[in-house]
Amino acid sequence: MAVMGRSFDFIVVGAGIAGASAAFALSRHGRVALLEMESQPGFHSTSRSAAVLSCAYGPRSWQILSVASAIFYAEPREGFTDVVLARPLGALYLAASHEEQGLKAQAADLAVRGVACELVSAETARRMVPVVHMEKFTLGLHEPGCVDLDANALLHGYLRQARRNGAETLVNAEAAVITRSCGVWRVATRREALEAPILVNAAGAWADEITARAGLPRRGLRPLRRTAITFAPPAGHDVRKWPMTFDIGETWYFKPEGADIMVSPADLVPTEPCDAQPDAYDVAVAIDRIESVTSMKVDRPKSRWAGLRTFAPDHEAVIGPDPEEPSFIWYAGQGGNGVMASQAAGEVCAALAIGEDIPQTVARFGLTTDMISPCRLRPL
Repeated sequence: MAVMGRSFDFIVVGAGIAGASAAFALSRHGRVALLEMESQPGFHSTSRSAAVLSCAYGPRSWQILSVASAIFYAEPREGFTDVVLARPLGALYLAASHEEQGLKAQAADLAVRGVACELVSAETARRMVPVVHMEKFTLGLHEPGCVDLDANALLHGYLRQARRNGAETLVNAEAAVITRSCGVWRVATRREALEAPILVNAAGAWADEITARAGLPRRGLRPLRRTAITFAPPAGHDVRKWPMTFDIGETWYFKPEGADIMVSPADLVPTEPCDAQPDAYDVAVAIDRIESVTSMKVDRPKSRWAGLRTFAPDHEAVIGPDPEEPSFIWYAGQGGNGVMASQAAGEVCAALAIGEDIPQTVARFGLTTDMISPCRLRPL
């Protein structure tokens, strides 16, 4: 006879920023078990994120979720955190002549959603970030409201609030075996079994793997490695006044990181789900790209790291019930947008998990279930 597991209303697999935000939202509707296979929450992508909120960044669904999250980060509810979650930064997106129309269309779309932004000339952009070789670019988009986010404070704010609502976070608790019978999901870890009628897949790079363990078709989510380094800025520049700067094609970006500069070549290297480590070649690419588009020189990186970004085939969000089993809820495919969009995405996940519509606080910006549903993805 099978041993009965402890019973919950929801089991959430993965305690990164996605799982934590889902547990926070779901804990208002029932008892939540949040499972993390590592020894601490947020070990993988969350702790290695550039952690900014730019409402101009990423695919449309993630931009909308970021816009809808911004108010919360600026004014979190009482007791959520005792530190400032968002600090002013600004963002600057640069386009070459053949990319101008795309950048203008993006600016118009952002304005419709109420995002403050301004198209600026190459000369104005040069004054904002004087180290960029601006002859390569003809137009910029300045987003003054882009902010630096404290990802650690945000993660632990979600976890703390979920715990106050009765949620349990279990670490070293990999969802090794997942079965379903009589309308109940049963998840076995090394130490115990848990049961709940609803299972939320917030496993990041492992999202497709968790789906397969649950006996459902994979949906083609792929983890990709991204590299970043920090280095000392050029003498005579106060980099703390610079906005985070991107090329619109996203082949590089850099931002102030304290008194240093953080840069990424925006690489997307296919990999298996793992504890990602920086590759020497990718570090060399990062250095080459930043030296080719700016006057900055990297004598020696101060630090280097890599993280995993997981994308659906169309790069849009994957949130909602699985088409083959509606009690299996997806919350995946963040692709580097997970921290900045987490508050609204967690609320959307919770609403869809309990059979409600997308909250009006998010829907009013244009998000629909068709945009984010796993139903749109071909089963593998």
